Amino acid sequence: MNQDVKSRIERYKYWDIFDEAIAKKTNREILRDIETVMDSAVDGVTERARKEGKDVSQARVNAAGKYFQALVSYATVDIAEENDLKLLHSKELGSTELSDVVPTVGEDETVLSPDSDIVYYDPSGGPIFIISCKTSFRERMAQSGMWKILFEVATHSCSDPNCPTHGYSFSGDFEREIHMGFATVDFYDDVGSKDIVEMFDFGYSPTVAAGESGTAYPIESLIDHIDNRWEGIV
Repeated sequence: MNQDVKSRIERYKYWDIFDEAIAKKTNREILRDIETVMDSAVDGVTERARKEGKDVSQARVNAAGKYFQALVSYATVDIAEENDLKLLHSKELGSTELSDVVPTVGEDETVLSPDSDIVYYDPSGGPIFIISCKTSFRERMAQSGMWKILFEVATHSCSDPNCPTHGYSFSGDFEREIHMGFATVDFYDDVGSKDIVEMFDFGYSPTVAAGESGTAYPIESLIDHIDNRWEGIV
């Protein structure tokens, strides 16, 4: 079901640097040590870019975002497969079988679709779990939080003609529950102090300790949550 996820990631230009950084690590260890892995591997990307005469700062920024997301997918694709969940990695939802079940805003060329860095779902039905990946909580996390609110508005059922949700127009068939979460390296240690964390159904960061937050969890907990399909979490 998810055979192409790892093969796509392994074809990334700098994946060999990250692959070396996670050598001999279990999937759980990849997530647990993801901050250290990112630090060392992004330094490796920077050095290679310098030798190749590339824009070092641009290469570093691009690698940080793209490969953090790749590491999360790489470390969770096996447990998703074991639980009959399909994993979508860095795909526009409009080009997948979920195009009609996830709310979009607008029409034709102005359609806006939600952050969908990583998506887990059972093709036969049930909830859809979306993870927005950011290396720090300062990177457009509010935008991801707004999509969480829009999901709730789009799926809200109300007979009150004065309800403000009737003033919004969405396209899609919203029979499936949609749960929005985030994953972040949290380079600036922001998760513990940001109210926006509570906007999400769940979140994951290496800077969060077990039991420290009602919404955010240690990033390695993502494996356990996939294993039980977020039962008791959402």
